[in-house]
Amino acid sequence: MSLTELTRAAVRTIQPSATVAEAARLMCEQSVGALVITDASEVTPLGIITDRDLVWMMAEGLDARRATVEQFARSPLQTVHVSDSLSEATKKMRASGVRRLPIVDQEGRLIGLVSLDDILVLLGRELADVAATITTELEHERRIRPVPAGERERGRQA
Repeated sequence: MSLTELTRAAVRTIQPSATVAEAARLMCEQSVGALVITDASEVTPLGIITDRDLVWMMAEGLDARRATVEQFARSPLQTVHVSDSLSEATKKMRASGVRRLPIVDQEGRLIGLVSLDDILVLLGRELADVAATITTELEHERRIRPVPAGERERGRQA
């Protein structure tokens, strides 16, 4: 399974010079937990700022109206390529200690964002599909191969 499914939703971005307060306001308005820091073109990812970063900054007593998001961008920025698999994205998250990765195309342009939550949802759907297939197969098997009467009696006694 590739990351292509996750490139359809608009990625929320912010400029490096924006303040932490602006980032918090934008996250709140857009109901998102992360913003990708981009250059002026809004296609080249430079960093990422998350709701967890904001909590840490507030706990440290930083002035959110003066501190800029670029001061807190992780370096180097970890990204995944759109053709990478969910497994590759998960491995990169684990190795980097992050929960979100910008998705880029061949030219390094931002085209999506994958989160650990997204991966869990997709894997959950896959598991549900497998479970439905097994259930359907078992129901089909019962219809074409009825249980003999003697076995039904033994099952009731157990």
